Amino acid sequence: MKKILFPTDFSEAANKAFIYALKLADKMDARITTLHVFKKPTISAHYMPSTLEKFFETFDWYEFESYKRSLPPLREMAEANNLGHVETVHVMREGEKLVDTILEVAEEDEADVIVMSTTGAGGFKEIFLGSNAGEVLEHAPIPVLTVPRQAEFDGLINKVAFTTTYKEEEKQVLKKLLKWRKWFDFELHCINVDTAHIEFHNKRMDQFKEAFEGEEKMHFVVLDGTDMFKVLTKYLDEEHIDILAMTTHKRNFIQELFEYSRTKFLSYHSKVPILSFLADTLK
Repeated sequence: MKKILFPTDFSEAANKAFIYALKLADKMDARITTLHVFKKPTISAHYMPSTLEKFFETFDWYEFESYKRSLPPLREMAEANNLGHVETVHVMREGEKLVDTILEVAEEDEADVIVMSTTGAGGFKEIFLGSNAGEVLEHAPIPVLTVPRQAEFDGLINKVAFTTTYKEEEKQVLKKLLKWRKWFDFELHCINVDTAHIEFHNKRMDQFKEAFEGEEKMHFVVLDGTDMFKVLTKYLDEEHIDILAMTTHKRNFIQELFEYSRTKFLSYHSKVPILSFLADTLK
């Protein structure tokens, strides 16, 4: 059985992402593990041990009671979407670092995909901190589907777009996406945005698509424009793309500053869910 990990803070944005997790699980015959991570507050050293112990006992009880109250609405959402039959287990975990805890649970549970919401980021936060979803998609060794608050899922995935720069690793992602068509019979649009305005990119695309000769419902498109994000989002809107798939790479701090991740940028700003594959794990 396939396994989907769904980290949640029970917010409105997370609840929208839960609908995606449910409908993916239904198609994939997968089990969902919901994960709620909490962090105990830092207490100053002048507290007496007995007082500190009592405080944490009270805090744990409050967190647990709050957690229990948040679970029935998830069941109600599943029932309202005729997906009450989807097997769902719930996990509450204490963790100092949210992203690290998500990745640890994904490994422990042997998850096949992570589905989570993103509410975006901006300014210095976007560059230096990023969003939790952005950090997960950049480090998870399994596919990550990030769902923006604006997304509405009708249960159908008719069109999936994939951005390429003609790297060999991207062919591996396309092959993985083609396997997803046994669950969702979608058109696959392979896109390159040519910001240099040279015919070379059209020739590279012709060479790239040779590896997929004979595959049905695949489109290979070179888009011309000076602003990659604007050109790409215009195409997504006009073609009614349901999911944008991309490869992502692990980066160190210096790379993060000077070579900002396109995948993270789009996960913050796109209205379309982003499905990411970590290039370092592709074989």
